[in-house]
Amino acid sequence: MPKEYMTYRTDGPLNTFSLYTYYRDDNGPYNQPNFYVSHDGSDYEEVTPQIYNDGDNVNLVVYELRNFRGDAKYLKVEFTGSDIAKSPVIGKAVLNGSLGVTANLPSGSVPYGSMVMLEKAAAGDTVYYTTDGSDPRTSLTRKLYTSPIIVVNELKLKTIAVKNSASGKKGASRVSAYHYIPEGSLDTAIGLHDPLDNFEQLYSKSSIYIAKDKPYYFGNDSHRMSRTTVNPGSIVYQTDFDISSFMVDSYFFTGHATMKHRIFTSVNGKDYTEISAETYAVGYPVSNWQKYAYEASSLPAGTRYLKIELHGSRSWSPQVSNVTFNRSTASVKVQSTRSTELLHTVLTTASSGAKIYYRLNKGSIFQLYSEPLELTGYNVLETYAVKDGMDPSPIRKYTLNASDKIQVDRFGQLISANFPEKVITDQQLEADAEADASYYAGLTPPSGRDRFGGLAGSAAKYGLQNKGFFAIQQMGSRKAMTTPEGNLFFSLGVNGLTANETYTMVRGREELFESIPSIREEYKTAYKGTDNFSFYLANKYRKTGVVPTEHAIYSEAAVRIRKWGFNSAGGFSPEKYGNGNNLPYVKMLPLSSMSWAKIDGISLFDIFAPDAVTKLDAAFAKAVTPSKDDPMLIGYFIDNEYEYHKFYSHVPKLKASEAAIKGHWVKRLKDKYQEIYKFNSEWGTSFESFEELKEAELPIETSQAWRDMDAFFRYYLDTFYGTVSRLYRKYDPNHLLLGDRWLTTPFHNEKFRSVMAEVEGKYVDVISINYYSYNLDRDLLNDVYTKSGGKPILISEFGFGTTEQGLDPLLQNSAENQFQRGTRYRNFVEAAASLDNIVGAHVFNYVDQAALGRYWEGAWGERYNSGLVNVADRPYKDYLKEVMATNYDIYKVMLGERSEFYYDFSSK
Repeated sequence: MPKEYMTYRTDGPLNTFSLYTYYRDDNGPYNQPNFYVSHDGSDYEEVTPQIYNDGDNVNLVVYELRNFRGDAKYLKVEFTGSDIAKSPVIGKAVLNGSLGVTANLPSGSVPYGSMVMLEKAAAGDTVYYTTDGSDPRTSLTRKLYTSPIIVVNELKLKTIAVKNSASGKKGASRVSAYHYIPEGSLDTAIGLHDPLDNFEQLYSKSSIYIAKDKPYYFGNDSHRMSRTTVNPGSIVYQTDFDISSFMVDSYFFTGHATMKHRIFTSVNGKDYTEISAETYAVGYPVSNWQKYAYEASSLPAGTRYLKIELHGSRSWSPQVSNVTFNRSTASVKVQSTRSTELLHTVLTTASSGAKIYYRLNKGSIFQLYSEPLELTGYNVLETYAVKDGMDPSPIRKYTLNASDKIQVDRFGQLISANFPEKVITDQQLEADAEADASYYAGLTPPSGRDRFGGLAGSAAKYGLQNKGFFAIQQMGSRKAMTTPEGNLFFSLGVNGLTANETYTMVRGREELFESIPSIREEYKTAYKGTDNFSFYLANKYRKTGVVPTEHAIYSEAAVRIRKWGFNSAGGFSPEKYGNGNNLPYVKMLPLSSMSWAKIDGISLFDIFAPDAVTKLDAAFAKAVTPSKDDPMLIGYFIDNEYEYHKFYSHVPKLKASEAAIKGHWVKRLKDKYQEIYKFNSEWGTSFESFEELKEAELPIETSQAWRDMDAFFRYYLDTFYGTVSRLYRKYDPNHLLLGDRWLTTPFHNEKFRSVMAEVEGKYVDVISINYYSYNLDRDLLNDVYTKSGGKPILISEFGFGTTEQGLDPLLQNSAENQFQRGTRYRNFVEAAASLDNIVGAHVFNYVDQAALGRYWEGAWGERYNSGLVNVADRPYKDYLKEVMATNYDIYKVMLGERSEFYYDFSSK
């Protein structure tokens, strides 16, 4: 006899299935249905459901299925048995809806302070729960599940999962019920607990009100204390017992910089002393609101008053959620010791007699800690402590890397490198603060400089004019740059007065780093986004207690480099701080941000893009005009390192549908040849029309093809430089146009160098070259100067490095140590200063690049020993001693008052 069945079909993949059934009283054992799935409706395979009895209705049985094969679309429910009284009555079937919520702990007796963790079936589900016996589908007291639920008293837990579909419809799962009885109970007579539902427990308050909106954002807390204005606000407690410890829960909006609470204690309510509290993130942010715990123990004897002072740039952040005195278990601290193969990890709490629980790598339950953990691999540890009768501590999260793949230590230094200046402890960095103050205070740059760093009095002495801005003037045989006061100026610059190149990609590479601080705690501003971290900024925090802002980094660097004898902020320094530090600076025209002019596969600006002139005009009006009267501004670079050496190999392969430059070139060829057969004859091709050329690769093989390519290259450069120069000077007639920072490769190729110099020289004030070489080639520089029509040259990038700290050198085998690196600097810069056509040299750069590569280039990013300071913010003193020997005497070298320094490395 065939069995009865029902079949369901979905349009897309079948992910979950729930069947709600009812059985008649007193007819057990019941005939359970069978379930089958199929991808085509013909071939079925049996699947086994999870079966749940509703806690409030023993006749309701729910069957749930998940984890089907990827192409399943059909589900068959087959009835079994011959007695209809034992078969289920079908209530409803739900396809691809929410399944019931499961708990990590079964109902029953559990240790005091246990943590119940709820698990949803699908990532997109939202879980709600109640603890007062009400139905979480409809109850006004239901709570959003965001973190484990603590069991300190009898707990009757009901949960549901809600699925939010793309159509806007919502579907709820069955109600899952759990009942827990702890082995002990919370002693509410101990200390003080203020849920901040009202002001009744406060001694006093200032600029504070109770916020009640959006409780789901705040751990379901519907009453929090926040400020009425952006000015500091405070709440004060007075007790009739000595306060020995406290725990304060607060929520901060992560979209703005967080300003920590300040906490004060007093014996008499008049004389307050600020104390430090350990602060750490708890759980994960909900709608950008992150919970933080403030914790302290062993308060001053006799403390009866405690004041919590709130600060922040927005009145509504932070919001205090909960305050307890003398009744919270101290949180768990972690200490790890590494051996060859294991990480020996000890967990401790300051609360005597407390039990410690932990879980590793999102395990299903928290285990009781009894002995040190011996860890391997990369681990995420979550841990808390609980003492009988007291509140459990917050769950703290630690990352513990016991992997054998670690390459970088917690200070951002390569483990493989050993060097005397290597940082081993936090205390060394703290001591650096005082040592730095002494070091920088002891540096004495030469006097006799004007306020721009030029040679004071040289304008009058050499007949140079005061033009009000940086300028190029003739001084005898020399093309000289002069300050706005007319004094001789040799631009000694440092590129990158920023921490930007110290960020490295950590997301997905965690095993390579000994330790990465949490983004949710005090190191938050050492992150760029969520994937990239700066160990340099982290070390600055360890050193000073503050993660410096971009502005602070620039300002500090400006002071330091002047001490070292530099007088200019070079390229890729934050331009907005340029005129606020009394340091001459350069800017970059905004061409690199113009995506409409980019060409795939080559760094080149497509000046023939539609409406290019109009767009450039609008961009220059906005970017250039505001600074046109700034005397500290030296001038503008056009852009950086165009790949002109690829012009001949790449442009002919472009498609006019993707790059306007190709269409423009074809138009010029058509204008020249008129007939396609004439073009084919000269180029050795067989195209049927000029239209066909637009999308085709053009072979540069015949002598005429090479001549046409030469002509178009020159025409492109003339159009590009001419357009940029004309529009730039329209909005800023005062400052120098400093060229486009030539890449070393085309500079060393005579074919490209000659045309670039001849054409660019017609439009710019200075030719800039990123020049990485062991020595300065005077003949090459003189060639550029001559062919450009006598335009002076700025070395816009150069540098040397060593492998001492494990980083790559900018030039291989250029120096064995920092002293030799400094000697290379002296050779290079003094050679430049002795030439009549060089007006400056900008070293690359302020801080070393990240040990595992700068962030925007991913795993293969540059990682050079390029800095004046390293990742620990320690200056390379041997290098800088030599740098200062040159910088302090730069004008003596220029004017021939001291012979040029030179060390012959070939004879060492």
